[in-house]
Amino acid sequence: MAEDGPLLLRGAVQHYAWGGRELIPSLLGVENPAGRPFAELWLGAHPAAPALLETPGGPLPLDRYIAARPAETLGPAAPLFENRLPFLLKVLDARSMLSIQVHPDKRQAEEGFRRENGAGVPPGAPHRNYKDPNHKPEVHVALSEFWMLHGFRPLDEILRLAGRYPELSPLMSERAAGLREIYTRAMSLPQASVDALLNPLIARLEQGPPPAKHSPDYWALRAAREFPLPGGGRDRGLFSIYLLNLLRLEPGEGTYQPAGVPHAYLEGATVELMANSDNVLRAGLTPKHVDVDELLRAVSFECGAPEILRGVPVSAAETAYRTAAEEFELSRLALAPGASCAGVSARGPEILLAIEGQALLRAGNRTLDLPRGKAAFVPYGCRYVLEGSPAGALLFKAALPASSARPQ
Repeated sequence: MAEDGPLLLRGAVQHYAWGGRELIPSLLGVENPAGRPFAELWLGAHPAAPALLETPGGPLPLDRYIAARPAETLGPAAPLFENRLPFLLKVLDARSMLSIQVHPDKRQAEEGFRRENGAGVPPGAPHRNYKDPNHKPEVHVALSEFWMLHGFRPLDEILRLAGRYPELSPLMSERAAGLREIYTRAMSLPQASVDALLNPLIARLEQGPPPAKHSPDYWALRAAREFPLPGGGRDRGLFSIYLLNLLRLEPGEGTYQPAGVPHAYLEGATVELMANSDNVLRAGLTPKHVDVDELLRAVSFECGAPEILRGVPVSAAETAYRTAAEEFELSRLALAPGASCAGVSARGPEILLAIEGQALLRAGNRTLDLPRGKAAFVPYGCRYVLEGSPAGALLFKAALPASSARPQ
């Protein structure tokens, strides 16, 4: 165990335009009189926005702390992940719709990062696709009612859209009968053709009764208003609202997004855990760069109803949301009033985040107070006890899955 033991961790805020204005400020205990968007709270060691550890010597970025003592902080995971923390924990609050996106697999990320570096593309260039050489599988668990798009609808359902939405029927023509062909055509049409299909559809929806939130029409209308193109054109991401599964999640439910799965967060708050990467290939509903050729190389054209994750009970307090990812495992810890649970960071480091109530983290001679919005970094090999306040506590834990701790 690193000599400092568990330490309080202060997250880094990302003020993206789509962010909410209340949840994250409330978690952090800060005022937001100007109504600035607080989109994401990052709790990890990504060099773009590392969290700060409250060490005895003062605040220290988590990536620097780990780099100075990788074996002590990461344990057996150190050689597996090149002495870096392999996961990034986030709180997201989506007031507006996020872009439709796909994450590359590890090979594509490494090749793309190397290619763009070789071409001299600046790290912050708006047309850069790869910010790092890592993939970005991710799991999330909703904190509120949460709306999202996830993966392609079943093909027969997509083909039936032509009957319900005649404006979309040209995408389903005889020479575009398969999913790959339909989506490639939607993403490759000239802008004038996109507008010719979508303008009549949006005009018809605007003239009808307000659609219900569980209908893609609701989100298509909202997206048309939120993402107008210069000159009045239509964002081709509107096609994806009809091609992808529309999900409504309850608090405690989540999904897993492996490489290649198109998805978009539409509205709500969630806790997200991912590999330590910021690589995104966008597919629409964004003013940012869309590289269609690179996107199509990454997209998985599997279709069907997505799996809703509700977690697996590990103990009376802990529910784990297990996935195929080697870099992370997300757990939800619900402590009844006055209850406690024991833990040990036996596989590698952990990050604990209090979302509701208050908990005490006891490890050796150290006790950390974790009220709502506070987080702690627990290095490898630390035994600890979490104690709930008289009002109880709800926390999330980011850790490594058992398979990642095995030396190779």
